[in-house]
Amino acid sequence: MDGGTEQDGYLTSGLARDPATGRTYPVKDGYLDLLGRRTGADNVANLTNFLPGAGRSYEPLWRRRSLTLLTGRKFANEQELVKIRDLVRVERGGLYLDLGCSAGLYSRGLAASLGDRGDVLGIDISPSMLKEAARRTRALRPGAVPSLARADAEALPFADGAFAGAVCGGSLNEFGDPARVLRETRRVLAPGGRIAIMGLLRAASPRGRRLQRFLSTGGIRFFEEAQVTSLLDHAGFDPDPLEVHNVVFFAGATRR
Repeated sequence: MDGGTEQDGYLTSGLARDPATGRTYPVKDGYLDLLGRRTGADNVANLTNFLPGAGRSYEPLWRRRSLTLLTGRKFANEQELVKIRDLVRVERGGLYLDLGCSAGLYSRGLAASLGDRGDVLGIDISPSMLKEAARRTRALRPGAVPSLARADAEALPFADGAFAGAVCGGSLNEFGDPARVLRETRRVLAPGGRIAIMGLLRAASPRGRRLQRFLSTGGIRFFEEAQVTSLLDHAGFDPDPLEVHNVVFFAGATRR
């Protein structure tokens, strides 16, 4: 680091220097910005996350109740986090990647499980989401705090085999090229590393399909079950059987 400002023990601003190239990247609002002027956005759905207030309102207005609404039964965030932790097979001492972390729900959950014996890095392209993720991490106990970076999941700026596991909560439906994201994820996972995904399937009801057709105009895609397993397989993973709750799926897979 070349200088920096701390708030309540957390680094909020400064410059990080790449020792290999000498290039510097800014730390602002509690996250490392690796994209600079690039938006990294593929579609309208991505761009809505750049709107003022998008990050601050995301969890209280949507994420806390999203799976309850989508599955048609009570499905708390805590229950979701247990499934994701089980699927990625969290082990103390590992480094884990949260793809499209939004306001940091999965990043915080994994960091709490690891404590001071392991690390989590949450990445997103939205400054609004990352600023909110950083704000929420400041409420966590020291030693259980994830790191945050503004980075593109379709071109991960990390070394091969750097991570023990990766998680993704809903963002696979919004990536412009989900196949590329999965290939990149496989590249940065160590052999035998795990990926855990929560995502959305195509609706079975006519009303649901009409709504999904409308949402797809903004770039959101909805998968068939076979598509999910095929994407994972072709990216170089051995997929587990999907766990399906109405339009919500949970997928786990092991890097070959």
